[in-house]
Amino acid sequence: MNDLLLERIAHEFGTPCYVYDLDQISHQVDVLREALTGARLFYAVKANPCGAILKNLATKDVGAEVISMGELERAVHAGIKPENIVLGGPRQDTQLIGRALDLGVRLFSIDSVSQWESWKPFLRADLYFVLRVNPALDPRTHEHLATGAAESKFGLTFAETRVLASEVQAHAQLAGFHVHAGSQITATEVYDEIFEVLEPLYNENPNCRYLDIGGGYGVPGFELEAFRQRVLAFAQKFELQVILEPGRFLVAEAGVLLTSVLHHKAGALHHIIADAGMADLLRPALYGAKHPIRVLHHAPAKLLADVDGPLCENADRLARNVNLPELKGGEILVVEQAGAYGFAMSSNYASSYRPAEVVIQGGQYRLARQRESLSDLIRLELL
Repeated sequence: MNDLLLERIAHEFGTPCYVYDLDQISHQVDVLREALTGARLFYAVKANPCGAILKNLATKDVGAEVISMGELERAVHAGIKPENIVLGGPRQDTQLIGRALDLGVRLFSIDSVSQWESWKPFLRADLYFVLRVNPALDPRTHEHLATGAAESKFGLTFAETRVLASEVQAHAQLAGFHVHAGSQITATEVYDEIFEVLEPLYNENPNCRYLDIGGGYGVPGFELEAFRQRVLAFAQKFELQVILEPGRFLVAEAGVLLTSVLHHKAGALHHIIADAGMADLLRPALYGAKHPIRVLHHAPAKLLADVDGPLCENADRLARNVNLPELKGGEILVVEQAGAYGFAMSSNYASSYRPAEVVIQGGQYRLARQRESLSDLIRLELL
């Protein structure tokens, strides 16, 4: 992103402020489609539900992977066709199931035996199901992101999957199996282990036509070619259409968080106090995630500092041990790789106002979501 453009955005809309480059997101879509020709893409809305992003993806015929009523409604509102939506996740109560069917969604990922029981009153011959398998492996990522680990709350055990596959076949259409090993996956050999688990399931269910391999591809530096070779080899063996559910891969590097320096504290450890913190970007506190941070317009680094947020929490940090120039206050910092799970996880903790969102496309920018205000904080309260 152009620093002059970011500076204008910060001055016009204030900080903290999220900025997303729609052209870069479109480029990432093209990269995936070129790597896995014929794969169906369902964007993981939880990564970033910004309406402008969803609308842009809809124009590229990208579908949506949704896990809640809000995500479902936002995807449809943005123009994503119901036939391009897959409903997954642990929830799927009767209200969500009914609404999805009313809208015309026909593809669903089943997460548990209990969830399948909730589906029984709704079953029809024109519905397609993939069963989410917990491969019980080590996906080599943070424990909070290891959705394919044995102790994870997600998916069916191998034994449960085998039994449930037969039952689904008797009442609806078993379309295939779904594995999402985790987020920020960088070790592509994890997929070899996944396919060892899936192979007997596809052997036992030869009518299946989909392979849903989820998302979670590490950013930056995911070895896409190694992933492509593994996925295509397995899909071709069983004549399967590949389903991908990318979230972070599409949006993470296309987004930045702009924040202003409020104060600085010198001492044994230098602290930079910014106006953005864990209420705006929770990932560093929640996962220990590391986001590159720089000062808007390049300046030589002269000190090592923690970049801290404005809240009364010791975990309220954006980064630790960052090389920065000497800062007086008022400078704009750019927190990079912030397009995924940034605003989506933001909160009103300490009565913070959630930040504005701005999108850039074709060198032009526009406001996509207004900054919250006091009226937004109190409008649902009954005094």
